[in-house]
Amino acid sequence: MRSFILSLLALFTFSGCFTSSLSLNSEKELTLKYNTSELLLSNKIVNSELLNFKDLYVSRYKLQDENGRTIFYEIAKTNLNFEFNFGGVYTVMYIFDDSKKYESVYENNNLSLVQIELKGASYLNVIIQASSSQNYTFAYGFSNAEFLQIANALKGSSKIKELKYDAITFTHSDPINSNWSDEIVFFTPLIIPNRALNSK
Repeated sequence: MRSFILSLLALFTFSGCFTSSLSLNSEKELTLKYNTSELLLSNKIVNSELLNFKDLYVSRYKLQDENGRTIFYEIAKTNLNFEFNFGGVYTVMYIFDDSKKYESVYENNNLSLVQIELKGASYLNVIIQASSSQNYTFAYGFSNAEFLQIANALKGSSKIKELKYDAITFTHSDPINSNWSDEIVFFTPLIIPNRALNSK
């Protein structure tokens, strides 16, 4: 937790138009870039896997820091001929127990910080980056204290909403929590033929 707070103190002054990127850098550290600032969210990959749904590819990572804090990071990409049927938040809700409820904490353009309801009425803090209709990334497992620190570091002129629920966190022994399946991907459907290509 202390190292996480120190990483937030290293932020630069926000300036210019809004841009953001939730990604693994060349050192395999999970970072959230926002304008000229960069937040270090985690610095060690414990394990990873790739799910192949033919026209959709999902990379899933389990990450820890030196204090054993565990979060998860996922990259979902369609191939060129397909795109996501729904926005980033609703897509992520489908893969977490087909959730019907979420609470927004912070939103700015294509970046969302939300609390998503899981089965059993527990909640999960999730950062969702919708880079395009073909590329969504998200990270989850943050404590409420961490989530508020991230939101406050990003907020600028945007309003941060109250965290209504105490979100669950994970330990080193917990498995990846998302529930990708053929049924969700193909029969929901989560992806559809690329509308721009099919409109020509």
